Amino acid sequence: MARDINAAMGFVHLPDPSAPEPEEPKDLADRVAAVGWYHTIELPGGIRTPGQFDHAELLPRYGLPASLAGKRAIDVATFDGYWAFEMERRGADVTAIDLDDSADLDFPTQVKQRLSQFGPMPRMGKGFAIAHEALQSKVKRLGTSVYSLDPDKHGTFDFAHCGDLLLHLRDPLTALEHIRSVTTGSFLLCDVVDPDARPSKYGPVLSYRGGWSDVTWWVPSLEGLAQMIIDAGFASVHVNCVYRLAKTAESDGYWRASITATV
Repeated sequence: MARDINAAMGFVHLPDPSAPEPEEPKDLADRVAAVGWYHTIELPGGIRTPGQFDHAELLPRYGLPASLAGKRAIDVATFDGYWAFEMERRGADVTAIDLDDSADLDFPTQVKQRLSQFGPMPRMGKGFAIAHEALQSKVKRLGTSVYSLDPDKHGTFDFAHCGDLLLHLRDPLTALEHIRSVTTGSFLLCDVVDPDARPSKYGPVLSYRGGWSDVTWWVPSLEGLAQMIIDAGFASVHVNCVYRLAKTAESDGYWRASITATV
């Protein structure tokens, strides 16, 4: 079956290899404007990053504890850092992890082969660095994959958060197991679900997408997502809310579930 490789590659803006490296602007507003943003983040001076997603209205029902004072927290797949900075604002000592090299995303095999023809891929974390400096944040960002999380290397955390990552992974259950390995308290997961999906006679279901559109591999039922969390080693799950979130420039988007799990 033919697939559109460009649709999968659209998740990353490929650089023009012939273009000179631009000089980074010194003014904060200009620096913000020069970067593509995933998160909408309020910065000093009334500057608001033009993110693909604006999570501000979700905060009251998202499931994030009102206070994380004295807690060690981790934000898995932090991207521009919206949730990491919010956890820090609520008192946590925060570690944030994400990939440094966009070539390490879980692209389908054919896409990875195609991307290798373009040379070095764009580095990730530029938006995080700008926001981190502007907010005078103390969040520690580590360039690592969720698949590499290890309590012996990274320590353990009282609170873990992961948002909109599992749909982009070939092996979401392995990712959840690694998050569980470093979690000693509670875990807040928010990811896409199909609220209309019903269990089959064999149990909870997941829709396989194959990674060919925005590197989206899976859309599980709510029951399927909850079962994966349990199967990864967490003791219990609680659904905080189910919500629909569209990109800021669009009117439609995936349904998502916010789930709190305990160890």
